[in-house]
Amino acid sequence: MRERYPFSEDVVCHPSKWTTMERGIQYLRELAEQEMIYYDLDNVQLPTDPNEVQCTRSMWQKFVRSAPSIYANLLAVMEWKGEEGPTVDEVAAQLQQYEENLSSPLDSAVEKLSRKVQQLEENMSYSPHI
Repeated sequence: MRERYPFSEDVVCHPSKWTTMERGIQYLRELAEQEMIYYDLDNVQLPTDPNEVQCTRSMWQKFVRSAPSIYANLLAVMEWKGEEGPTVDEVAAQLQQYEENLSSPLDSAVEKLSRKVQQLEENMSYSPHI
């Protein structure tokens, strides 16, 4: 592969940082597509779906470097099982789960605050005007 594409490591898909988890997952898929393009063409087990591509160390480093600080710490400590990295689909599922866990407390706090405001508005509308 290095003989065919000696500069494949220097190709940058998306140099700017992503800001949402959705954009981060999209960027990870772009990195997977880049990996597919520069993959060993003689390998018959080449995945045709970017979600089935296993994350390489190089892909992972680019992805973590592009992450906003709120996600960078999580990504830096994610574990790899053995020598082979997880597939893009597995990483996307973990990231979506993290995003849900991160936003759940905030969502419940906003919902609770909305109920209190609604209750106050109802109390104000029922109180007699002096």
